Amino acid sequence: MHSTLTSEQRHLLAFVGRSSGTALLDAFLEERALRSLLARAGGASGPTAPHGAPDWMTSYWTVGSKFVSPRPGAGPTRATVTATQIQRRGQALPSALRGEIADLLTATRAEQDRTWQWCRCPYAYEARNAHSGPCTRYHPSDEEHREHYRRANEMRDKTHALLRRVLDLDAGAQLDLFDQLI
Repeated sequence: MHSTLTSEQRHLLAFVGRSSGTALLDAFLEERALRSLLARAGGASGPTAPHGAPDWMTSYWTVGSKFVSPRPGAGPTRATVTATQIQRRGQALPSALRGEIADLLTATRAEQDRTWQWCRCPYAYEARNAHSGPCTRYHPSDEEHREHYRRANEMRDKTHALLRRVLDLDAGAQLDLFDQLI
């Protein structure tokens, strides 16, 4: 898969992906997800740039139908990725990689559906005051908690790995030198 994105643009998308969970991966597959991600109109910032990104890339922001870095007000824009570029990148993904992303998104949603009504309050067995009884919502066991966090961590790691593959971040910066020869 030949990249039409610069190294800075790929790192900007990696920054977006790290701060949005699986939303960016979903946006590579579905226009609806891309619109949803852009509608959040937010961004992220940190004290240092993400690993491998240029030192100046300490923030990004959503501006209309594009992501920019650094965020407005933090200096001139040095990297921009448009919605069209994200769509094209997603359309160019091999079907096997698109399938892996779809499988991850399905597993993530299944885990969210499985645990969304879990309650973690301390009142599972005793009332919080004299006028009420114990909480009647489902309180998971310690083993269920551990299993949920094991699954969540596994899916987070897979999300990051898939994002790196989609963005060719493991190919190495030196390979970008030869892009013009292709």
